[in-house]
Amino acid sequence: MESGSASPSSPEPIVIDEGPEKPPSILAPRKGVDLVLEANDDWKIQEIGFDGVEKYLKPETFTDQVGKLARRVEWMKLVGSSTPYENAKIDQTEELDDEGVPSRKGEKGGTNVELVTPEAGPWSSVAKYLHESLSQLNVLLDDLSVMKNTDYMKALTVLDPITIAEPTPEHIQTMRGTQWIWKRRALQEAVQVLDIAQKQRQQALRNLGLSVDYIAHLQRTKFFEELKEMREIWRVRKTGDYVYGDLSYHIFGWKYDTPNLFDISRRSLSNKFETSDLSIIEVSVPKDLARRSMLVVKIVKDDIESGDLFRDPKSNDYAYSYKEVDAEKVKALHWKDSLKWAQNTLLLRDTFNTLCKDAIKLRNRLSIIRDNVLLIRLFDDYLLRFELQWFPFEAGQIHEEGDIYLNRVLREMIIGFECTKFVRPQFFCSMPITHLPESLDLRGCGGFDARQIADRAVTPRSILDRMLDMAAHRALVNMMTEVAELMCGSSVDPTIQYKWLHCGRNYSKMMFQVVSKDYDLYLSGHRMHHTFFASVSSDGITIETKDGMLIKCDRDSARVLYACQYCVCIYQVSMFAMVCRNQWITPFQTLYSNVYALDDKGNPAPNILLCNQAATRSILFKFHVGRDPEILVRRFVVNEKTAKPEEHPWKKLSYRKLYGATFCKKVDALLSFLRDC
Repeated sequence: MESGSASPSSPEPIVIDEGPEKPPSILAPRKGVDLVLEANDDWKIQEIGFDGVEKYLKPETFTDQVGKLARRVEWMKLVGSSTPYENAKIDQTEELDDEGVPSRKGEKGGTNVELVTPEAGPWSSVAKYLHESLSQLNVLLDDLSVMKNTDYMKALTVLDPITIAEPTPEHIQTMRGTQWIWKRRALQEAVQVLDIAQKQRQQALRNLGLSVDYIAHLQRTKFFEELKEMREIWRVRKTGDYVYGDLSYHIFGWKYDTPNLFDISRRSLSNKFETSDLSIIEVSVPKDLARRSMLVVKIVKDDIESGDLFRDPKSNDYAYSYKEVDAEKVKALHWKDSLKWAQNTLLLRDTFNTLCKDAIKLRNRLSIIRDNVLLIRLFDDYLLRFELQWFPFEAGQIHEEGDIYLNRVLREMIIGFECTKFVRPQFFCSMPITHLPESLDLRGCGGFDARQIADRAVTPRSILDRMLDMAAHRALVNMMTEVAELMCGSSVDPTIQYKWLHCGRNYSKMMFQVVSKDYDLYLSGHRMHHTFFASVSSDGITIETKDGMLIKCDRDSARVLYACQYCVCIYQVSMFAMVCRNQWITPFQTLYSNVYALDDKGNPAPNILLCNQAATRSILFKFHVGRDPEILVRRFVVNEKTAKPEEHPWKKLSYRKLYGATFCKKVDALLSFLRDC
């Protein structure tokens, strides 16, 4: 076998021959394997970063390799689970002499095995026992330190247990006596604690009430209890001997702003402390916040009947000034109420200022601000009115004015806005390295330039913009409800019912169901229902017929009512056609029916033309929107081209004079009369 060494300058392969040496031959194939020696300590690549930097794994040392191999050895199988640790080479089946040494005789039962000193030394068992004893002492010291630092824990003396192999009556009596001793000691300690408390209370009670020391102790205890309760709700801080809190409501941002701080102090109470309901904590809120407030939202119409849209300068209602605040009366209030009212005043004041700033920035809406009243155009003749009202800083119920739904929606939007974190956290993202200009960079089949990206970006909307949309939707929902109530109350036959399918803040949908009376008498088992829908958004109202036709009514209540009545006329045409198909009662033939027909004035008037089986009479029904149907009768015309109009004139019948109380009965009476004539 030949071997060669590889060097960086001239690497030579190592050739390994597999057979004996033979004379060289030109045509004989070369035997052997080409080997190349390379270093095996190359560092492996762990990861490659986005910036192209490679991180390597440090190769294992000899110690790491030996440790890895040692962990693979199963030592319990090599030594055995029953082998003692002190001298593993002693056979447990050997006989020991009087000194505890294995027999060294050359007899059959004995073995000559040398003793091996344990690796831990001859004092390993002693060290083990000492270690266990020290561990128990450490545990005992920890228990004593805990009991010493804790007021309600105390060590008790326990008698040593009596160890008896078998229970005897004497042993049982001894155990009972020991238990009685333990219980009596525990009861005596409890009695001592109660006696001390009773003595202190009797000593505190005097002729005029409680002692000064006892009152101070109770006040101090209650002060810290209420201060702990306050810290669960409000931000409280102590600087030196000065304790103060923060009224600000912002979750993110600056805390403990000077204008929003309130002072915390302890109130001095009289001797009747135990029967008093006053709080021991006394707070003094800022004077400009020492008033109760309410932000009222209302939709008003700009006409004469709406009254004064602004406040009366001579009226004192809702004009409570903080200059009229009595500091002593404010301190007399409970801190829970005063802090809640002061923070509510701060929140509503900041909200009203924000609404005014947003109203000024709007370009397509007119707004007026005067005397804590903001008026902004909603649509058509409707205005959205915001009013900030002030009330005295005292206990009592405040009557909520305006639209309660809009008041609560505004409150919810304010709180949601404060709970939203608009700052996006920073993070690294991988981008391709390119030197192309912005107009060509990353432009594929669906790429956008900067202007297109800005147009499609979702921009945040202010509270005022969203409030205007919700208020417009609220006004249109009220308008749609009034129209539905008017439809249901004015229409006796057919019967109209409505219900809301979806109610949202910006979109709602209502379903109308039209049913005719006495219809089931003519077609039993086939009750005919006609439905149409009304979609309400912030922009307007849309009526959707059963056939899917959309009628846009915008924000006009008259157009909404007209569209709903038109859908009822369509139902009457369909129902009339179904009644005429009944061959057992009124066999008539429908010549044509048109729900998109118009009258002479160009208004929608669906109609239907019938003739009897004998082809002697023609009947024309015209259903006008908002009026009774128009009925026309004439002789049947066989050929309209040769017939003269004056020979076959239409005769108008009065709908109200027909026999019957409902539409179905009137139609049945008319068709029955004209069936054979």
